[in-house]
Amino acid sequence: KDLPVIIKETTPRGMLEMAIVENVQRTDLNPIERGKAFIRLMDEFGLANAEIAKRVAKSPAYVSNTLKLLELPDALKDGLISGLISEGHARALAAIDDTRLMIEAYKLVLKEGASVRRAEEIARRLKKDFNQKSIHSGRPTIILSDEIQAMQTRLAKAFGTKSSVKLTRSKRETKILIRLHGSPQDTELALQKIMALAK
Repeated sequence: KDLPVIIKETTPRGMLEMAIVENVQRTDLNPIERGKAFIRLMDEFGLANAEIAKRVAKSPAYVSNTLKLLELPDALKDGLISGLISEGHARALAAIDDTRLMIEAYKLVLKEGASVRRAEEIARRLKKDFNQKSIHSGRPTIILSDEIQAMQTRLAKAFGTKSSVKLTRSKRETKILIRLHGSPQDTELALQKIMALAK
């Protein structure tokens, strides 16, 4: 019986892109390797989050969340790579803004052999304790709200799909961390938007 076959012509560059996309879809690939592959698709092929998501049959949010894992402290990334914690554990701990506190929570998760749900509870408790200590020690308390999260999302969209924005506010200060992923040429437009705000 004859089977229909679709033959597509492509270039060596196109073949490389397909090879990376195929590699990303491997079930044995850890989240950090997957995130690095997404960055490569952005940097070398100029693909946006939505385009990568379409190629790997995932949502744009899935791509964005995977890229955020690359911003974790090395200890947590090593834990993900070695399988000590799952992607769910990492996302729960990533909700903690303070790096030292995040690592403390990570150690506690390992010590308890905690589930993802338990990791979320640990993260919430440590964040609460940290904020209370900040009040008594004079350190600025981080303000968390849906409005701030919405502002952060709007900023990220304004600078394009190849950017990530982290917005934190306290009673003393507001901090914005903007990461533009890609080459100088790829990020020029987003950089010009930022410079325009300074005029």
